[in-house]
Amino acid sequence: MTTAHQKRLDFRANLAAGKFMIAPGIYDALSAKAAQASGLPCLAMGGYAISASRLGQPDAGLLSLTEMATALKQICDATDIPVIGDGDTGYGNALNVIRTEQEYEKAGASCIFFEDQVWPKRCGHMDGKQVIAAEEHAQKIRAACDAREDKATLIMARTDTRTVNGIEDAIRRSHLYAEAGAELLFIEALRDRDEVERLAKEFEGTGIYLFANMIEGGKTPIIPASDLKAMGYAGVFWSCASLYLVTKTLVENFTCLNQEGTSDSFADQLLPFAEFNRFIGLDRYKALEKQYGVTHG
Repeated sequence: MTTAHQKRLDFRANLAAGKFMIAPGIYDALSAKAAQASGLPCLAMGGYAISASRLGQPDAGLLSLTEMATALKQICDATDIPVIGDGDTGYGNALNVIRTEQEYEKAGASCIFFEDQVWPKRCGHMDGKQVIAAEEHAQKIRAACDAREDKATLIMARTDTRTVNGIEDAIRRSHLYAEAGAELLFIEALRDRDEVERLAKEFEGTGIYLFANMIEGGKTPIIPASDLKAMGYAGVFWSCASLYLVTKTLVENFTCLNQEGTSDSFADQLLPFAEFNRFIGLDRYKALEKQYGVTHG
């Protein structure tokens, strides 16, 4: 397995080389393995998907630091590519952010983002958000940067103020957070393509990497990765596509099972037994059994 430090170096190298980072939203070790198998350069662990998959509840600040860090570690352990961890608000003030950064770093995150919402927070594309003072969040970003034991870990600042105080405040806060030490910025819930392009122009030539966030049905229009790259973005989150796809597929297939009593009608959509076992590493497990003389009575 690739070490956490090497993954961070790989992530930095890809950014510096201008490799556009498509980061799908993943929520467990299996979805992480699927993303890696597809050849994607990095992954994003988000609270929206973790809350849905672990609790079956919405992204409304219900998960604790411990639950998120545990999920993050399982994801990082399952893959050799960089993982961006959702640090939410840091679960409190600047001192809480220090602990969150350290726990996420120990879990294996290559990059961690912290947002400026009031806790308990909610999904950035939901209504009813509130944000803390920009200066307070800047201190939280400074705390996160200072807390790093591995300085290769990247800190990303997210602002949710666009739907609260408007685009001008989003730009002001983004500059403030970059000055506080954030190497990447994530401006959530931009309203149209013009705003997406405006942010790219605002930070052109600054050395700050921008990530966009595409949520099907969300507040930001869907913009292809090729267009975002041409604008100057470093990467894009597809935060919920996998979650929505899996949920729809499961409901449809479970309905077939209930109505027909067999999986025949969707058997062609399934990975065969042997292929799935190879995918999750059974061959390696068997090799280890042989290596250490493990037998089964």
